Amino acid sequence: MMKLRIPIAAFFLAVLSTGCIENDIPYANVVAGITAIEAEGAAASIDADLRSITLTLDEETDIRDVNIKKVEFNVPSVKASTEITGRKDLRDDFKVTLSTRKDYIWTIHAEQEIERYFTVSGQVGGTKIDAVNRRAVTQVSSATDRSSLEITSLRLGPDALTTYSPAPSAIHDFTNGQEIDVTCHGRTETWSLFVEETETVVELVSADAWTRVAWLEGAGIEGKDNGFRYRESGEEEWKEVPDVEHDGGSFRAMLDSLSPLTSYECIAYCGDDLSEIVKFTTEEEMQMPNSGFETFSHAESDKYYSFYDPAGILPELRSKWWGTGNKGSTTVGSSYTITMPDTEDHVEGEASVKLVSQYVVIKFAAGNIFTGEYSRTIGTSGGVVRMGRPFTLRPRKLTFWIKYKCGKITEKTLGDFPAGETVKVGDPDRGNVWIALGTWDYHKYGGSADSPLEINTTDKSSFFNPAGPDVIAYGSFVTDKDINEWTKVEIPLEYTTTSKRPTHIVVSAAASMLGDYFTGSPDSILWLDDVRLEY
Repeated sequence: MMKLRIPIAAFFLAVLSTGCIENDIPYANVVAGITAIEAEGAAASIDADLRSITLTLDEETDIRDVNIKKVEFNVPSVKASTEITGRKDLRDDFKVTLSTRKDYIWTIHAEQEIERYFTVSGQVGGTKIDAVNRRAVTQVSSATDRSSLEITSLRLGPDALTTYSPAPSAIHDFTNGQEIDVTCHGRTETWSLFVEETETVVELVSADAWTRVAWLEGAGIEGKDNGFRYRESGEEEWKEVPDVEHDGGSFRAMLDSLSPLTSYECIAYCGDDLSEIVKFTTEEEMQMPNSGFETFSHAESDKYYSFYDPAGILPELRSKWWGTGNKGSTTVGSSYTITMPDTEDHVEGEASVKLVSQYVVIKFAAGNIFTGEYSRTIGTSGGVVRMGRPFTLRPRKLTFWIKYKCGKITEKTLGDFPAGETVKVGDPDRGNVWIALGTWDYHKYGGSADSPLEINTTDKSSFFNPAGPDVIAYGSFVTDKDINEWTKVEIPLEYTTTSKRPTHIVVSAAASMLGDYFTGSPDSILWLDDVRLEY
């Protein structure tokens, strides 16, 4: 699985020394590890700290016969207790011991999502699929004749690879359930299909309220007039919820244009039948501290500005919400500040933030700012930052004002680029702003409770992955052209789920998107102002 480039490299540079470097580290201290793995029909994610690999399999891949084609280790002389490459049955975790002079146990775990469904005519609500016990259960009203039903849809395996016996069109009597043989990858499994009676005609299953929207889910009889109505608490008149989506007996809608911190009532209907009234209250609307970058100080060092004021009267002015690479880049001298306030050029208030890419002695540093904190410097080769700040609301988009001076990538470009990157000397540099919401646990990601994502620029496996399992929303803006006048940009957030609540938010901006690969232009400058969360 490709990891996203986090433009935070060259946040560091310790005083450079001359002379020979001796490799006097005992070989026994090398922790044997897997740095890359390739499997047919799968995407791989490596967690070096937990010594684990997750293979996310395509639907069509046979989990009992996964072909691991290639594996790479961090040192060439690693010995494995068993052959890793080749065809493996990954229904259970595959464990292997890697050895240098010590033994380290690694685990390969496979995950596979297969879309399955089962619906019948006159169905009420959705279907419960139990893949472990090979059962599918749905419901019809007590007035429906279960001995004469039509299967309106059935999918219990990968579409192109799965056959059924008997044919679904030949099955009608569900008085006592039915069994059906499902064949895929040359193996046959028997599934049980059940249709149960219910006295409930319509139900408002859930009403998940955000700040200005609510996500509604209902259950009614398939084919009838199903929908929702709502009103503000205390009002008499009901309003129709538009744009209802139907899936058999299930139906759902996004109710927008709501007001923050307001109580509402909602019902579901199926024809003339009504559900019980469900009440919900919308969440508050909150902005990130110092999102106009008006507050800055020399709180950490007289060499550079930090974007908070420990002497501020208001708590948000004292908050270390924003971090930069200044602490690392100024190690060799105060002239290497890469992030600074600009009181001469701004949209609102009295300042914007100015991100300046440049060479710091011999290495390239991308001007940057992010929610989080600079952690530490690793010699002359890298740095560590911790990204994220506590946040539990669910905005719909991020907006900001931006100007950008786009330089050309120079001949001093360094870096082992990630897959898909083909930039070369002379290409336009790229400015980048991105946002993510997630449920990251610092025990897993190495950071702190406030800033859980620890990013080590010397370890590409630690880079942020927008498709990671704990990311619930993500959006990005990239430009490779000059933006000479202040321009408002919006980044819609794409949510992987509407039911989870985030624990942290990450917002990051950089004048050179590939700065962590020491790639970019010393002529690139990005200005940012009035960053807002839209709900």
